[in-house]
Amino acid sequence: MTTSELEPYRTVGARNPFWILQYDKKGASRSPETLQQVRDAMASGHFTDVVVFAHGWNNDWAAATKRYDHFVDGSVGRFPDDPGRRALLVGIFWPSALLVLPGEREPDLAAGGDGQAAPPADPDSAALEDVAGELPPDDAARVRELAARTTLDASATTELARLLAPVYRSGGPELGEHPEPPEGPVLAASWLSAPPPVEVSAPVTTTDDDDFGTVVTGPRDGPQPAGLRDVLDPRNAIRGASVWLMKDRAGRVGARAVGPLIRHALGESQAKVHLVGHSFGAKVVLSAVATEPLPRTVHSMLLLQPAVNHLCFAEAGDGEPAGGYRVVLDRVGTHVFSTYSPHDKPLTRFFHWALRRDGDRREPLPAPWPDPPSVYAALGGFGPHGADADTQRRVLEPEGTPYRLDPGRTLVALDGTQGITGHGDISGPRTWWALRELMWS
Repeated sequence: MTTSELEPYRTVGARNPFWILQYDKKGASRSPETLQQVRDAMASGHFTDVVVFAHGWNNDWAAATKRYDHFVDGSVGRFPDDPGRRALLVGIFWPSALLVLPGEREPDLAAGGDGQAAPPADPDSAALEDVAGELPPDDAARVRELAARTTLDASATTELARLLAPVYRSGGPELGEHPEPPEGPVLAASWLSAPPPVEVSAPVTTTDDDDFGTVVTGPRDGPQPAGLRDVLDPRNAIRGASVWLMKDRAGRVGARAVGPLIRHALGESQAKVHLVGHSFGAKVVLSAVATEPLPRTVHSMLLLQPAVNHLCFAEAGDGEPAGGYRVVLDRVGTHVFSTYSPHDKPLTRFFHWALRRDGDRREPLPAPWPDPPSVYAALGGFGPHGADADTQRRVLEPEGTPYRLDPGRTLVALDGTQGITGHGDISGPRTWWALRELMWS
């Protein structure tokens, strides 16, 4: 198939082509001909707007395309076409799913296929293989041996922590740091001091269709006894490590894949560029903008329940560095909209436990929402902190209600108490309207 024969995934409205670009876990293109077609379209001068979307955690091909379809139909397709505007829509498909069932693998879109075997059918096995694949062979073999046990005593827990510690330096400098791997005993203490997982007699199901929270086990409701437990379920350690790997992967795809694409759009056209990221997809688009200087500013950014640190935009002060994504505020021309909601259980209850690296420093504490309970708390759970001079706080407005914003404050924290009922509930009239407001600003 030649580049000229390629067609978009679909057309939204009368004349807005929607392309999907596939990347592997290292950020290399798996659809190079489609990528070239998109780059050519960006430079053609035929579009007033370029909108790039990045999906989040645990999305296989079917889930990602279904969500993209629903969101673009709501935000672009359901509004009357403006004769003066034409949008080039680009969805990023990156490997974020731990479990892909037979028949759910992505199709070959001018990619040539990757020849990989289907991943394991058990999500814990999938997480284990993802983590083990990042380790030296001998360490990976020992991790598999330890993970096969029902429980680990203190000595075995410390050994597993030592083996997995290198994974915990990944994920990018959201706190403005380049962390060294934690020491094994410190990481082990972190695991043993966390609240025990919820005990259930049957598999957990959830109506929150982005299953971030079912991968990372979280605390029981109510207070828990202080102190260290004596044994560890190794699956919980593997799941936590897999979250770090997914953060690292999202940052890598953003920096290596989406970043060059965005810089091409900004440098080769005058189109307004808008970025939309959900969950770990927010890390994809943030990393794309933060990694290197841009030819000109991105017009706008919409972060939907972002699974990144709530201090990622923070100013430097009190001996702490600036947030790793603070530079993004200078590289967006209008506003960065960032939603947060108390109904997002994965980001309000689980995220900060999964991302801890130490046992007692910065311990999560009880706090009334939206005060963050930990330095590791999620932006999508508690909103941004540490950047008050740059932040204006609003509610996620219903469709038709204009956002009256201070042009001097780039970051807009949108309280999604009304409109966002869970981590995956990010495609509806209020979020569609938010994107429309950004595009027309």
